[in-house]
Amino acid sequence: MEQHKSRLGYTLGMLSLFLCGAVFFLIGFFPASYSVAEEDSSVPGGRPTLLHGVKLEPPPPSYDSFILFLVDALRDDFPNATSMPISHSTACEKLSLHVDIPTVTMPRLKSLTTGTLSNFIDIALNIGHTEQVEDSLLHRLKKQNRVVSFAGDHTWVQLFPSEFTRHAANNDSFFVNDFYEGDKSVSKVLDSELVQDDWFLLILHYLGLDHIGHVEGNTSPRVQLKLREMDEAVQKILEHKKTSNYLLMLSGDHGMADGGGHGGNTPAETVVPLYLYSRNCSKPTAGTKRYNQIDLTPTLSVLMSVEIPTPSIGCLIPEMLESMSLEHQMYAYFYNAHHLLNKARVKFGHDRVRRSDYYTWYQNATLLHKKLLHPLREGDGSGASKVHYQNAKLNYMRVAREISSLLSESLVKFDYGFIALGLALTTVTSLHIVISVLYLDLTKQLKLESINAGQLFISVATGILLNLTSHGLDLILISSIWHSIFLTIPISVAVYLTIDVAQALLKIALPPIYTRRLKLSIPLPLPLLACFAIRTLTLGSSSFIETEYKTWYYLGNSLILLTAFRTLRRRITKANVELDGRHLYTVASTCLWQLRKVFVMLMLLTLMRYLHRLQAIRSTITIFSLLLLWARLHHHNQRLQSVASGAALFLVYCYRGLNGQVQFFELAPYLISRIMVPTLVMFWCCLALVLVLGYSAAFPQTKRFGDLPPRQVLLQLLQTNLTCSLILSALLQKVQNIILLPVLLVALQQSYKLCDVFATSARKFSVRLVHVYKIILTIFLARMFYFYQGNSNSLSTIDLTPGYIGQTSYNPVIVGLFVTLNTYSAEIHAFLYLIVHTLRADLRNVGIMQLQPPYSIAADSLIVPLYAALVMLPAAFYLCLMVGFRYHLFIYSVFSPKVLYDCYTVLVFYLVFLVTSLYFKLFKNDA
Repeated sequence: MEQHKSRLGYTLGMLSLFLCGAVFFLIGFFPASYSVAEEDSSVPGGRPTLLHGVKLEPPPPSYDSFILFLVDALRDDFPNATSMPISHSTACEKLSLHVDIPTVTMPRLKSLTTGTLSNFIDIALNIGHTEQVEDSLLHRLKKQNRVVSFAGDHTWVQLFPSEFTRHAANNDSFFVNDFYEGDKSVSKVLDSELVQDDWFLLILHYLGLDHIGHVEGNTSPRVQLKLREMDEAVQKILEHKKTSNYLLMLSGDHGMADGGGHGGNTPAETVVPLYLYSRNCSKPTAGTKRYNQIDLTPTLSVLMSVEIPTPSIGCLIPEMLESMSLEHQMYAYFYNAHHLLNKARVKFGHDRVRRSDYYTWYQNATLLHKKLLHPLREGDGSGASKVHYQNAKLNYMRVAREISSLLSESLVKFDYGFIALGLALTTVTSLHIVISVLYLDLTKQLKLESINAGQLFISVATGILLNLTSHGLDLILISSIWHSIFLTIPISVAVYLTIDVAQALLKIALPPIYTRRLKLSIPLPLPLLACFAIRTLTLGSSSFIETEYKTWYYLGNSLILLTAFRTLRRRITKANVELDGRHLYTVASTCLWQLRKVFVMLMLLTLMRYLHRLQAIRSTITIFSLLLLWARLHHHNQRLQSVASGAALFLVYCYRGLNGQVQFFELAPYLISRIMVPTLVMFWCCLALVLVLGYSAAFPQTKRFGDLPPRQVLLQLLQTNLTCSLILSALLQKVQNIILLPVLLVALQQSYKLCDVFATSARKFSVRLVHVYKIILTIFLARMFYFYQGNSNSLSTIDLTPGYIGQTSYNPVIVGLFVTLNTYSAEIHAFLYLIVHTLRADLRNVGIMQLQPPYSIAADSLIVPLYAALVMLPAAFYLCLMVGFRYHLFIYSVFSPKVLYDCYTVLVFYLVFLVTSLYFKLFKNDA
């Protein structure tokens, strides 16, 4: 009989190497910074003072003081005559700014102050970011000893720790339950700064609107109240500054998606308003002109009479320069074009620049500019002067836009050495584990799961040689010698696994005349392969990625329906043969009735797509969902555990009722605030009781469980983990999504029963066929419910609210844990349920479970490695596609968020698998 051994260690190793490869790929594909210090240091500094031999004088500051009023997540359609009447009616100019992705705070602030594009990977660094910007508008102001005051988001202080003269940062910027207190602190600072009035630049960054969007969505009534609050703050500034020469700029760092989040590329997220206010201003022009957010940096630089930051690649905003004289305006356009031309010379070389069209435009503009200097200084406003002025201005702007576009494209840098290493590790680990699952005989023959000393020596030698060659050819750019030496390890591992995979593929590809024909260790049904292949191939289309939920809805339901009809056909055919064709109608009706639960399940799966339309009866649905979840958990729990879990779920409803999300007793607001915390405390006590009662099976001194076999103890512990995780998820999920938890369990149970019936009705029964069907259906159902929950491949749909339930301050570990558990609830619980189901099936000692190999042995010898292979393989394939699509128009808006989701999905599975395998190692010693 074939030996079945645990393969947890091998699977863990392959997953670890895959994640290492994914990290290398992300480092190479998304370098931590676009700017190159050597290039920036080569750009000539200082403001130009000569134009073809004519002396130029840089203009003085256009205003005595500047105020940057940032409202986090203020999208373009929020300010209007109703929501912000004062701000809307008194604005001198109403402009729009286009925000580059990623639309999160930290990279937006870098673009605002440096005038350059931020990297997409900055979205991952947005939380807990400590990097300091080396050159910016604030650095230039500090060199002139200007007083800069700040109040608001603490991200500013992390980016510019020593550039503010005074600052009052909100240290709980990530605590999204704070709608008002942080903004009140900013307004208090505003009051004191208006009185002090010694500052040159005042920056205010309000966060309340962004927090309301994350928690309650963009349609929350609090949004309008918050906008009115912001309008009052603007009014306060305008009334205080009536006699001053000031410039007030009202804008947002990024917008807000329709769901309330941000991070994606929808117009609601990438377009923000820019309202300008000053003492003497003309009426706003008809229509709204749109500029880039990075254009604000060079424009403010010339208005403040400081040097444009070296990294800046932005253009000027003409409407903001109208307060300057024509001579000073002409200087501003000349200075910005001159700055960008110097950057182009450093980036592309002098010869290429001289041959370009934009250099000709620049030459023409400077000649016209020189002709204009004398008439402008003499105040000549003749028609010829105006024509020369407009032509020079247009040429300068053409030069700036052209060079800015070229520099933006050139900022896309890839470290192909790291990309190649990452692809090598992810690809070979995926192929390695797939081969080891499909060809057990070959795995034993080549000893793929053990280490060969000779092969290891060759791999290390090859790794050292490849490392030296890569550094010699500048394929890998690392300044630290220790990091360079360390790279030898992953390179050697990649070489070792590549040799393994090459040997295995060679054996598989050889004709049978040279070697014994290799047989697959597990059956691969064509319908399953077709569905999985279709899903994988759709990753190559941006449209399919944006609407991936439709792919899963179609394939998941189709696969279940196809399996049900194939089972029905086989059972009817078998019964018809036994009865010699008699009573066919009765047989068909009976077989169809036996599959009634499957068809009810399919109706439930269809209904889950329309949860968002059932808001009117969400209290009823919530009660039904919690009762159904308790009923499902009751099958896996002891009596005391069931009582404690029921109490915990009752407290979940109470908590939602106190929040006003479901119907509850009418209580005074002060009483609700006093009851809220005790309710959560009692919930955690009930959850802890469920955990303790379940884990008591693992205590040797407990006589009740002393005689239980280790496998029974293992089952008890995993069931307890599943129960606690589901109860906690019920607290974290949105009210309308709680029903997904019990329906997922029902769908998995009915799918597994369908797989058992399908396998027993097959001509040749195979336990492995049952496992393959169950694994595929588990993955498909998990992904379907992942999208039922409202998730997508856009970063703006990440729900941050669960991370702050019961929290009074920002704790990144707890927030990350809760948000991950909420987002990947279906993925986590589907895998845990599959393991628990497999262990429970072997303990029944009935039916097909009597067949060899023992059913539960497959939990760690077949199910885990095959499940891991099916999670890793599409992710590895998608990483390869990313290289081919690296210059695609939607690479950062569509493909890049997807790659982050895929890599994080593998990481979540890795962590769940790591915990589960620990239990297997400790308690399943009789397998």
